[in-house]
Amino acid sequence: MVAMGFFVSASALGAQPVLLQLRPHVGDTLHVKLEQRVEMSGTPVSCGDQQGASRSRASAGVSACGNPRTMNTGMEVYSRAIVKRSMRHATEMIAITDSVRTSTGKPASPYISQRQPSSRAPVEIRISSDGGVEIGEGPASEEIRTLFGQMPPTLSRKAVAIGEKWVHEMRVPLSVEPGAFGRVRTTFQLDSLGRNGQTAYISMRGALSHDHSDGSDSETSGTLVGTMQFDRRRSWITRTHATIDVWSVVSSPPAGTPMRVHTRVVQSLRVDAQ
Repeated sequence: MVAMGFFVSASALGAQPVLLQLRPHVGDTLHVKLEQRVEMSGTPVSCGDQQGASRSRASAGVSACGNPRTMNTGMEVYSRAIVKRSMRHATEMIAITDSVRTSTGKPASPYISQRQPSSRAPVEIRISSDGGVEIGEGPASEEIRTLFGQMPPTLSRKAVAIGEKWVHEMRVPLSVEPGAFGRVRTTFQLDSLGRNGQTAYISMRGALSHDHSDGSDSETSGTLVGTMQFDRRRSWITRTHATIDVWSVVSSPPAGTPMRVHTRVVQSLRVDAQ
């Protein structure tokens, strides 16, 4: 009977919609660790028609177009976010970058360089309850902008039940093409609740398409797949992991050979509160 009662209670909890909003407690210090790997490879567009042949020849140790050009970089960022003020629809925080490590080479290579950010001055940020971020005035470091400046709204503004989905769409700059923009449309889903309903497990899938409203005719497409954990007691996202794949055609001026570039970004974020 006790087991049956627990099962009924857990089922009832899972059937009830829950509100997932960022509302950290004033005075909390959030310790943030970001790990990011970027792997880029490029081949001439002229090899595109020979991809099938290239794959078969590669299995025999022969490449029709030569080895693709590759570049791999990595970054680890450690920072703190101190909750300063809580309002109805947003939270004001102070962000500080503590240290940064960078690496180059093969994806599995160890970190071979280390540096401190150019500015460790505190920066004011404002985070809305659905996850959108605004960076206030001040000398925000590149790492702070990487951590917080590009965060789009990710949470639903209304309560959601297990299995329910919601969609966010945003316009983002394309790193491989200065001045050009793309659109990312991401579908989120509340997959389950764990730890007696305290932790919400969320999955996300998105698609990137080129925004041609800027007059550009370049070819860009991409996908995003990831997961997220939300701590309902602390009202904060504590874990994220995402893999982003982008395919672009880039021309190297002047009159350079067009290259088909594949960029893969693997990003993990961990937050511990004190």
